[in-house]
Amino acid sequence: MLRLYAFITSTTSLLLLIRYGGAAAGFLTQLALARILSPESLGLFFAAISLAAVSSTIATFGYPEIAPRFISRYRTRGRLRLFADFVDYSRRDSLRLCTAMSGLIVVGAVFWPDASRQESFVFILTALWLPILASLYINSGIALSLRAFFLAYSPENFLTPVGFLIVVATLVLFGQRSDVLILLAAIVTISSGLTFGQWMLLRPLLPQGQETTANPTDPRNVRRWRREGAPQIAVSIYTMLFADITILLTAIVLSRSELAAFAIALKLAMLVGFAVQVVHQVIIPDLADAQAERRLGQTGDTMRKAAIFPLVFTLAALVAAMLLGDIALALFHPDFVQAHNVLVLLVGCQVLRALSGPVVQLLTTAGAQLENALICIASTLFLGLGIFVFVNSFGIIGAAYAVVVAWIFWLTLSSIALYRITGLRCDILSLTGMTTFTRNVT
Repeated sequence: MLRLYAFITSTTSLLLLIRYGGAAAGFLTQLALARILSPESLGLFFAAISLAAVSSTIATFGYPEIAPRFISRYRTRGRLRLFADFVDYSRRDSLRLCTAMSGLIVVGAVFWPDASRQESFVFILTALWLPILASLYINSGIALSLRAFFLAYSPENFLTPVGFLIVVATLVLFGQRSDVLILLAAIVTISSGLTFGQWMLLRPLLPQGQETTANPTDPRNVRRWRREGAPQIAVSIYTMLFADITILLTAIVLSRSELAAFAIALKLAMLVGFAVQVVHQVIIPDLADAQAERRLGQTGDTMRKAAIFPLVFTLAALVAAMLLGDIALALFHPDFVQAHNVLVLLVGCQVLRALSGPVVQLLTTAGAQLENALICIASTLFLGLGIFVFVNSFGIIGAAYAVVVAWIFWLTLSSIALYRITGLRCDILSLTGMTTFTRNVT
């Protein structure tokens, strides 16, 4: 148990160092962008980045999320041909979907009413970025399944923001003209190079040669991958890209300047939430192995050890947001102080996530993809409805109210579904022994 706790804490520390090192670079970059771009241009930049993230996640067809479940099963049972085919089909299906989605975005960019020339070019470039981001996400899902955590996290969470900071700093230093299109082109170029490098490092970890020359893949396996992967699109958007989908929804009802303030507060809050996400993802391979060996109900120690750090971290962050949030927001722009209470509420949502435990990961590991997806879809609709209702009544703070209500809705339904499907609970009360963890699950 001590070795398990040491692994979780050491790996989590490394990944948090990577993420918050990247976050520091991102913080400095956004600080510079807020100074050299108008709030309207900054809002356009955030909208383009969010559209690319959400669209490319849809284009992955849920393969990164189901990768730990299937790769763990195939490695455990020595079925390396299926392992190799899973990787091949995930990339092939994603490319097809990327092509279709990129075409739709290009058409929308060209024919969108009242779109300026700059806005059209920005979203055309965004469309060209989709296959690159989708490949990055699939590579990361495979690397996570193989416990290659550094390879899974560092390209997107550290190297990309650091590289982009260097570009922005260079532009500022030499007094070059900076606009949204130039900045987006820079981040697309960086992302392309890192995605290629990530794949080259990942390839030696995959089955090679004679290991992949067995009988052809049963079409039923391909249909199963697609059937289980498709629902994960909704789960991925809601869990991994919550900030992006929320920014896109609020962009409809908030002014550009209010959107920029809300987006900064949301991104800061989601940095806090990354600590919860990392710990939950670190234990995914162990949960997947336990599911493959039919001992998921015996993972209480694993989840208990993984529950301590997120709760302590998020509570500390909540106190910091209350006391220092206005100062942090003012660093970006004096007008962003209006989002102080927004920041506090959004960080409070991360505390709720820590209290609920790895409920989403357990649903995926247990094969409850459809239930997980339906809950996330319902929560997304609930979020959108809340944004339109609360923003009209309360302004920018109303967007935060909508997020809080949507998260309570999401976490509550997920916990109920997990218990009904598996007999397991993973909230902090059950993990600390205050209530029952499992209902006779083996």
